[in-house]
Amino acid sequence: MKHKSLLIMGVVATIVIVAGSVLWSYHDNPQFCGTCHLMDPYLESWNSPPSLANTHREAGQECLDCHPFKVTQAASEVVKYITKSYDTPLDERRMPQEECFRCHEVKTYSELARLTPITAESHLNPHESHYGELECGVCHKMHRTQVYYCAQCKDVGVMPEGWEAPLTP
Repeated sequence: MKHKSLLIMGVVATIVIVAGSVLWSYHDNPQFCGTCHLMDPYLESWNSPPSLANTHREAGQECLDCHPFKVTQAASEVVKYITKSYDTPLDERRMPQEECFRCHEVKTYSELARLTPITAESHLNPHESHYGELECGVCHKMHRTQVYYCAQCKDVGVMPEGWEAPLTP
């Protein structure tokens, strides 16, 4: 009887370990995010140009590169999903500028402005603005329409495809 109990516990432990490792591997996959229907537009932006999410995908980035897995946050999201206590669309997640700089290999905003070429459309450097230093996410939306702030008050010619002029900075 004791050997049978140990055998059953061993089989159950093996199943839990294998299932856990498969789930852990699968959670790295963007398709995992799409298992919740409210994530569909975000997964679509990941899979479709001209979104910035798709540009990052094409560059070899994964969802978890910008959205690190945290057990407490994942548990909270599961509870919100089950209880339907989430907002649609989801609140925009603000990434610290330093995260963008880390991957784009610049240390400061002024270095970014210095390395940014003048655009053919506007003949301006979009990072040299009278608005000063803006957080990257103000203009560069990952899963939403891009915002081109200069277009609200300047005739900058043709705006890049998929961009729109906002009302306020």
